[in-house]
Amino acid sequence: MRIRSLDVGLESVSRWQLEDEVHLPDDCRVSPNYLPSYRALDSILYPPSLDDRLPDLLQPRNVDPQLMEPSILQETRAGLAAIFHRLAIGTRDPADRLVFRSAGAFLDDEVNRDAEVRAALALLLRA
Repeated sequence: MRIRSLDVGLESVSRWQLEDEVHLPDDCRVSPNYLPSYRALDSILYPPSLDDRLPDLLQPRNVDPQLMEPSILQETRAGLAAIFHRLAIGTRDPADRLVFRSAGAFLDDEVNRDAEVRAALALLLRA
């Protein structure tokens, strides 16, 4: 009895091409390989759930990319806090005064927390 060679493996490595999926005869016309990115039937059969829609509704559509830089964000928070404090002083209605004061205090806390985080990061980077 003859024993076959045990040297069996891959002969070549190739990538699967889109043209490899065409199994029609050569003499027929082949439709283009195009699938639209939006399919109406999929949106009907699989409507987005609340978990899918909620982040899109909460995130603003047009945010200035410079606003997300830490230094500019901190200046914006401090400026808004000052505006809310001025509005709290200038209003006569006690309910509005409370709302403006609360918004200013919240933004002041955010600025203070940001400063604490920066100080903690500086200490960690020193070590």
